[in-house]
Amino acid sequence: MLRTHSGKFAFVAGAFALFGGCQIIGPVAIDQGRGSYNNIIQSTSKEQTFTNIIRVYHHEPTSFMDVTEVDATSTFSGTVNGGVSGIGARAGTTGGTLAGQVESVAGGVTYSESPLIRYQPILGQALVAQLVTPVSPGSLESLFVSSWNVTPLIDFSTAYLTLDFTEFYSALNAIAELYYDNVIALIATKSDLTKEQDPTKDNQDSGTVRKPIPKTPNQNRGHINSNTTGQTQKITLEVTNKAMSSTSITDTLVIYLNPFQLNGPENLNQHRRDLQLWARLLWLYFGTQKNSPARPDNCGRYGKYQYTEAGLKNLDRDLERKLPGLDLNAIRKCLPNFIELRTMPVKIPVSVAAGLSSGAPLLRTFSALGILKNATEAPYRRIAFIDAGDYLRIRSYPWNRDAGNFSFYTLTSDDTKNSGDFPYELGGSKNDIQAANEAIDWLSSSNNGEKPFVYEPMNRDAYGYDYSRGNRALGLLRRYVLIIHGDSLPKNAYVAHFDRGEWFYIANDDEISQKNFDLISLFMTMMAVPSTTTPVGTSISVGGGG
Repeated sequence: MLRTHSGKFAFVAGAFALFGGCQIIGPVAIDQGRGSYNNIIQSTSKEQTFTNIIRVYHHEPTSFMDVTEVDATSTFSGTVNGGVSGIGARAGTTGGTLAGQVESVAGGVTYSESPLIRYQPILGQALVAQLVTPVSPGSLESLFVSSWNVTPLIDFSTAYLTLDFTEFYSALNAIAELYYDNVIALIATKSDLTKEQDPTKDNQDSGTVRKPIPKTPNQNRGHINSNTTGQTQKITLEVTNKAMSSTSITDTLVIYLNPFQLNGPENLNQHRRDLQLWARLLWLYFGTQKNSPARPDNCGRYGKYQYTEAGLKNLDRDLERKLPGLDLNAIRKCLPNFIELRTMPVKIPVSVAAGLSSGAPLLRTFSALGILKNATEAPYRRIAFIDAGDYLRIRSYPWNRDAGNFSFYTLTSDDTKNSGDFPYELGGSKNDIQAANEAIDWLSSSNNGEKPFVYEPMNRDAYGYDYSRGNRALGLLRRYVLIIHGDSLPKNAYVAHFDRGEWFYIANDDEISQKNFDLISLFMTMMAVPSTTTPVGTSISVGGGG
């Protein structure tokens, strides 16, 4: 009797395993599969970006292959077999019926997973669109509000942001320090100067073109009346769709200066410095902006600091001397609080009417491929390719010990000797080497390494040649990613690639390089073209009866 009950119990357990599979195996399949697939796709995507960086470094074509779909089909099956032998026999008899009647139960379970993974190489027009379309101001704003540091964000993606390319870092360095002090914001918008239209062209940017219709004597407020002959006057309104033009999208990155919050004397020096840097930016972009700030009544008191080139220079110098009695907040309100970096030119009639000295674009951005080339090609690399010894030395410099707060490393001129980088590029002048050494001397002195942004020459002239040359040298010595190459690969490398007989990798303890590498990956992703491939329709069976 006991054997009979045990046989029934085994049969019931097997049936439960078979028919309850869909309630058990389904969640288990998701739990085990989703994380594994996610991790390996993330890891291989990271390796693909890194591989393309090395390819561009070696002047080889890039190649991108997306994993567009993963369909993991799970199957679960179970079998239960039972039987009885020795029917009618009694236990204790002799021969083959010694055990009497015997029951037996046998079962089996089978689980399998058949993944279908679809790869899509990016070719043809999609590849061209991804690689050569410039980054938009809207993309830069999106990354800025996602808390990416403004210095690598602009330096990676921007071909120029001033009319004179030699003043690129005069502008970027000031922007970087103002960002570090949390007093500026970047917003993408449409400039009023580039959407100005000819008054003779009605509804130029409305998306439609309407043809004017002459009124008849009997036409009143849109009604259709009969004319004097008794015939109905038919009026036709022609509306033609007009393709959306570049005038309807954001074409400008605006830098806004936030209001000062004078919370105490401990903030006075910082606010004085921030206003000084803002005055330099206004001077740098003077003649390219249509700024007419709402001037309070007391702005007449600060006529010496009016929004003119001379007034901005006076303000800078008096702030440098810490002239007493200056109401920083009141002076700030008398100056423009935004600067437009336009990617589109201003039409000549509009430029003349606005009193601009130049309506040329101020901001030009790179494409995805341009970002890779800008980051890796000599002589002005943003990525350093170094050996393990150089890596340790660069990170040991006093100004690089807290580099995580700035999101970049600063090299010395000696670090660039063997790589052909600035200032030792082919044909590099002695003036470049001297400027680089002077910038590093400045960085090493006093507490300048605490804010390694804006180079200040000995003569303190922020509008002279030494200032522009020194800031350019300081900016060109920055590196945002340190890629180590050598014969061996450490076990804990963040990402690695083997090419031309040696390993290239980012160290696992280098958070700055990792963050900026992630920024490059985001640029590649943002410029990607959506897949047009229809997904595979699948059904996933995870158990009998489920």
